[in-house]
Amino acid sequence: MRLCRYGLPREARLAVLRAVLLVLAFVVFLCIGIPAQSLAARLRRPARVDPSVVFCRVLIRVLRVKISVSGAACSSRPLLLAANHVSWIDVLALGSLSGFSFLAKREVGSWPLIGAIARQQGTVFVDRKRRRSIPAANAAMAERMLEGRRVLLFPEGTTGDGRALGAFRSSHFASARDLLAGAVEVEDVAVQPVAICYSALSAAWLGDAALLPHLWQVLTGEPLRCKIIFGAPLRFARGADRKIIAREAGSRVAHMLAASPALAASVQGRTLEAARTPAKPVADPASNAEESGAGRREQAWAEE
Repeated sequence: MRLCRYGLPREARLAVLRAVLLVLAFVVFLCIGIPAQSLAARLRRPARVDPSVVFCRVLIRVLRVKISVSGAACSSRPLLLAANHVSWIDVLALGSLSGFSFLAKREVGSWPLIGAIARQQGTVFVDRKRRRSIPAANAAMAERMLEGRRVLLFPEGTTGDGRALGAFRSSHFASARDLLAGAVEVEDVAVQPVAICYSALSAAWLGDAALLPHLWQVLTGEPLRCKIIFGAPLRFARGADRKIIAREAGSRVAHMLAASPALAASVQGRTLEAARTPAKPVADPASNAEESGAGRREQAWAEE
């Protein structure tokens, strides 16, 4: 391995350069992007260019993540999107496409880089350790949807390695119900499933792994490919069962993941099992009955 005069191999030097570029991008966003976006909001004039989107695109480029997209975000409003969760890169990848407001755990707000982006995107933060925080988070999500924002949540409640899909928890799908309860003029909420997959397992950010070491791993590793698939939206009307909607959204995401060429060699286990298992149809709102049994097995923090 050839070393430079300071004893660092070429790839390590390039990784350091990428890290410096990330810091510079953050400084520019902090000093120019956020004030510009805040000023536009105060003047009630939408910015021609969303600084958050530009920032995400810059970071994605520095991280060497190549994004491909199948489908598009639904044009209907209000809109709630539900995606599987693999990594902190998910937020940057989605944010580079368009402006989304995310639901995230409270700790995200204090993370370097990611926290600043999240706050500027209008992210709703929820304390996962406090079940009582769920209704307030749902109300905030409903408010953002009524404002015309596209709200995206990761219903698994945690990250996975991209090969197995966790159950979609239903608690925050209740934000659509809350919206309909407070806005009689709105007939229904579009709920769109979104699948996210990567070309390598190194993209996965699992468990309690620290952010900065994983960021360095991405900077020093091979370039990544990320595929984002937007599925056909579901209709959440008055009287709809949030648990049925959540289960159907999860089933559709599993199908999209299993059919994605990017995961042809690595998708296995519960993802394929879920994809092979027909999901229960989304019944008419009038005939939907609250699910028992399986619903009781969801973790306590994920229930109302």
